[in-house]
This record gives sequence, C-alpha cells and structure tokens, in this order.
Amino acid sequence: MAAIIIIIIIVWISMWGFYKFMYPRAPRSMMPKEGDVTTLRDCNFCGHSLAEYRGVVETKPTAATDTTLDGNNENSNDANNNASNELFFCNYEHQADFHAGKKYS
Repeated sequence: MAAIIIIIIIVWISMWGFYKFMYPRAPRSMMPKEGDVTTLRDCNFCGHSLAEYRGVVETKPTAATDTTLDGNNENSNDANNNASNELFFCNYEHQADFHAGKKYS
C-alpha cells in the first residue's frame, strides 16, 4: 500500500514539473497593466480575436466637414461611432498587408 502511494506521489511530482517546464507563465511585460483595455476585438485582416491592448488600433480618417442639417458634427465621440471609425489588427504585419490589399490565406 505504501508503494502505491509513493508511486502516485512520484508521478504527480514529475507531471507537475513537466507541465511547469512545457507551459511556463507569460512574462509580466505581456500581462495587462493598469488602464489597458482587455476587451476582445476581431482583427480586420485575419478575423482572429485578441485583447485590444495586445494589438494595433488605427483610427480611420474622417472628413471634418461632414455635418448634419442642424449643424452638429456627424462624427461625435460616442462609443458606437468610435468603434466604427477604428481598425484593429493583430500586429503591424497584418496592418501593412491590409493596406496593401493582400488577402489573408
């Protein structure tokens, strides 16, 4: 009985060490910091979802002369309009490929 318990403990310790070696924690520099936006966004190039602080956010240029009939600027700063005026990419290579007109394969 003691042999079975010792073998289970040895296997558990060796598996714990194996998983610590194979799947180490990410460095602190890759973890979100205070004030980072951690909501998931879809890449406009490849479609993968990624936390916003890990990717590249680009604002689309808008015409400053677009106004409605009552004189208010159409491009207000509400959340829905800002989300539609932004492009999000996983990395700078995806951003460059998107603007170059390349297709994701």
